[in-house]
Amino acid sequence: MKNKILIGLSVMAMASAGLVVGCNKKTSQTASQVAKANEMTIAELEEASKKEFEENTTPFKIVGLTSVLDKVAKTFAKKYKTWVHYGEEGEGANPDNVVVDSSYKDMALLEALGSARSTYFADYVLAQDARSFSSYIKSGVLHNYIPSDADSVLHLSEDAKMPLKGVHFNKLFWTNINFTNVTGQTLHNIWQLAGSKNDADHIQKISFQSPLTEQINMSFLVSCYAPANQERFKTSYKSYYGKDWSSTTYESAGAQWVDEFIKSITTYHTSDGTCMKETQLKSEWKAGVVYYGAFAKMKDAVKNYFWPADAAADDPLLTPLKETKGENAGKVCAMKTVKWDWEIEGFNGFMYSMDSQIINYAKYPYTACLFARTLLEEESYTGAIYNSSTPDADGQKANQYGYYYPGKASSSFRYAAGDWTKEKHIEKEINEDYSYLSSIPASLVEDIKVKVAQ
Repeated sequence: MKNKILIGLSVMAMASAGLVVGCNKKTSQTASQVAKANEMTIAELEEASKKEFEENTTPFKIVGLTSVLDKVAKTFAKKYKTWVHYGEEGEGANPDNVVVDSSYKDMALLEALGSARSTYFADYVLAQDARSFSSYIKSGVLHNYIPSDADSVLHLSEDAKMPLKGVHFNKLFWTNINFTNVTGQTLHNIWQLAGSKNDADHIQKISFQSPLTEQINMSFLVSCYAPANQERFKTSYKSYYGKDWSSTTYESAGAQWVDEFIKSITTYHTSDGTCMKETQLKSEWKAGVVYYGAFAKMKDAVKNYFWPADAAADDPLLTPLKETKGENAGKVCAMKTVKWDWEIEGFNGFMYSMDSQIINYAKYPYTACLFARTLLEEESYTGAIYNSSTPDADGQKANQYGYYYPGKASSSFRYAAGDWTKEKHIEKEINEDYSYLSSIPASLVEDIKVKVAQ
């Protein structure tokens, strides 16, 4: 494991070095075009987009990390069917003049975007982890669009404008529902995951995806150093240890927590989804593990059924959870075995987002802005995100777990049964802060890498 981590450290160091090469700002029209788009009414932006399609013979290109883009592109094409064509079917269907590529992984996408320093790569990107791509905004590889009606119609908060949020996501600390039976514990304070193994109620098994390869996990750890988050650590520390936090070793309570948390990690898993869908039920049902992983994987866990599970065969705790009819009769849904809504003093996880950016040398800069604006329309968002596998309390299609609308949702917005609202998740979790993450010294990230590799 140590060798794998060290190799990962070397790879990430080289990749990081590649991102900062040639960061001198290149001159292109894109910056001025996006600045103009910021001042345009939506009608004016639509006219500018139509003109771009009339003047270009190559397609409008969208890139990103999620298949949601494909669904939004189809909504976009239906809305502007006079000049945008994508996914049309049947006799007389127009050929596509839009390309969507959502096959990228985090670092691969960032490396690919680097070519936009000097040449065309694509027009629009939905990118994850503001810390990682902040240098591209500063150097002019990416350009941030803010709709002229961001306040009046979309009701975006200030932190949702820079960078322009497209979809909120989060990662949470969670267990399976057998955790308390196995350990005799509840997960109630964030310091249970740090401190010493000799501390009362210390969590003995923690599974985390390595921040050397999972960049959003690195941003979570870095965010724990932010001054704005220190009160969370101090208050929960006092509740857990019965005394005020103080240290001559650490500059902040968050710094101490990160150091001790890394030392407490017992497993670096490679897939959040596999842990939620299989590992926690099939092989670690009786292991008493606290996992940290993407809540969005719950949308996949609803489709995974097991019975009898390897480690949980005939467990009476699961008997009431078995399906009683249909093709899965007698089986247990993995989602029902996940306990994610612990009331944890301190915080439950990390709220972050995928952000809309216009790529340097875009051939369709105004269309890219219009697409970013369309993604923020509630109807467009719900059309892409609502799912019958995650119904609300009334059984209607609802918002998938782990995906959250960045604007102010209407009163008719439907959350999956049992889920928290976006506002509660924001309150309960540490939040991605662009202004902080874009200004941290590289030495802080390197220090965390070394801690992980030890």
